[in-house]
Amino acid sequence: MNFDDYVTALSSDTLLLATAAREAGADAPVVTCPNWVVRDLVRHIGEVQRWCASMVHHRVTNPSRHTDDFLGVLPSDAALVDWFLDGSTALVATLKAADLDLECFTFLLDAGAPRDFWARRQAHEIAMHRVDAESALGRNSGIPALQASDGIDELLMGFAPRSRTPLRSATPLVLQVTPFDSDAAWRVSISDQPAVATRGFGDADCSVSGSSSDVYQALWNRQGIENLTVSGDASVLELFREKVQVRWG
Repeated sequence: MNFDDYVTALSSDTLLLATAAREAGADAPVVTCPNWVVRDLVRHIGEVQRWCASMVHHRVTNPSRHTDDFLGVLPSDAALVDWFLDGSTALVATLKAADLDLECFTFLLDAGAPRDFWARRQAHEIAMHRVDAESALGRNSGIPALQASDGIDELLMGFAPRSRTPLRSATPLVLQVTPFDSDAAWRVSISDQPAVATRGFGDADCSVSGSSSDVYQALWNRQGIENLTVSGDASVLELFREKVQVRWG
């Protein structure tokens, strides 16, 4: 996927999330995010998108010193979805207006150029939260294979190896991920040090396959592993799912 693909996906999933949120209502429980209702979900993604737009617009390199009041006053339930849509529209406009050589804060390994990094990150952020919004309605429309495969790559190559990610094992382990509808494959080596992720095939203690959409959602704990084919030691996959989780603080 390229920058234009990410922006297109971001815009598409924004509309799908908004539609699901309106249909479900602000007080509907979000099944995939225990203890959240739709109000919490929409406020969260609205905050994330406004924060990102502010970082890119102001070319922020140190977020701890960034004082822009990007959030403003939170809306009423009646205005919540429109508030979210306004923020998403502003984010897309900000990303499109950003210089190719933009310099600003990024936070993942294998990040690439900041403008492309943020387009990619926000496309995957909204895709997973669109799944969350749909869960409040008891449905899941899936994620296109190319987008899901790219999301798996971001998760395994970017999130999993971070030093702050508590994916550790006293016994060295290897997780292989090979979606059947993608030519891509990944190996995550787990030890008592930060994980090491590589692209390609090799020996593994646990191998995971399935559609890119199902694999992506299972790795992000948006669904179980019932749609996956798991070979070898399934506890390796469960270790990954337990330890590789992201909190918005």
